[in-house]
Amino acid sequence: MQYQIHQQHQVASLNESYCGGCKETIESESGGVVVSFGDALWHVKCFRCAKCHERVTADTNLLLLSDGSPVCGSCSYNCNVCKLPILDEAIMTGDESYHAACFTCRSCSRQIQELVFAKTSNGIYCMACHNERVARSRRHADRKRDKSKSSRKDKDKERERRPKDVPVSPHMPDQFKLANSADGC
Repeated sequence: MQYQIHQQHQVASLNESYCGGCKETIESESGGVVVSFGDALWHVKCFRCAKCHERVTADTNLLLLSDGSPVCGSCSYNCNVCKLPILDEAIMTGDESYHAACFTCRSCSRQIQELVFAKTSNGIYCMACHNERVARSRRHADRKRDKSKSSRKDKDKERERRPKDVPVSPHMPDQFKLANSADGC
């Protein structure tokens, strides 16, 4: 991606602009030079590779990250899916980078649009698939909890049916337990 260098008086509303690097205002009173890259303006001294932090120049082949930061050709990222170098826009999720076409949902395989996604330890999901996974997980946990409650109630009922004064060992055979409780001995 190419960038443009402007004299500050050529760019409208610089008083309202902030540098893409240092986030400080770009003031037009200084009359200096600014760099226009992606949707941002940069002080020349702040226009650096997001990876190696070296200053980049007009003849540098740059990669535009989704946050608007430049990456120089020497620091090219490789796609986490296809493993090929990313030479156009990169989508970054933490330490992982993707081609836009490779940034797909692990479940439905559709390309994730507008960068609305859920990243889990199992992969990246579109929100529809992620919400379905969460709902399924909750239903499973609810069934497990209900089964556990039911099992506890059954054990409590069995304890209530046993005579109180007859100790019963868990290692005692069932027929002895019944005979013992019937005799009252």
